Amino acid sequence: MPSFRTKRGRCHLDDGRLRLESSLRGQFRRYREGNRLLFYTAVAGVLASIGFVVGKLLAGDLRTLLLVGVIAVLVAGIARASNYLRGFTTADDIPLAAIEYVRPVRGTKGLTRPRFVVAYTVDGDTRRRYVMMPSLWLSYGEAEFRRATETFRDAGLTIRED
Repeated sequence: MPSFRTKRGRCHLDDGRLRLESSLRGQFRRYREGNRLLFYTAVAGVLASIGFVVGKLLAGDLRTLLLVGVIAVLVAGIARASNYLRGFTTADDIPLAAIEYVRPVRGTKGLTRPRFVVAYTVDGDTRRRYVMMPSLWLSYGEAEFRRATETFRDAGLTIRED
């Protein structure tokens, strides 16, 4: 079963389907596997966020919590809406026969994450799906990106370099 690591889990290309498995726990596992400093930084960020919320609750500062929550929901909503309007989906199971092409985007270390844009057809409409890859900061990030490109190519998918 051909598969490769992604940002939060694995991508499997088998039985004529592209299947994505993902979890937040998987993302922390990727950090731990590839860069201990990045892992400890992520854990510290989560603990700091929890400490912030608990501190505000204990202080009775619900107004600040509400403001931060509203801002977070707005930012996430705008990002989701932007992706939706540009034709991106969150499909976790795509038939290989429906895939028109796969476009690799290497990303820039420290700025953007490597990813693949998978263009596929559903009911006559072209949709796209990001397959986010492990960060280039991780020890295996570059090698996993090359491995994923070869896995897509070996599955008979068109790799479109733009």
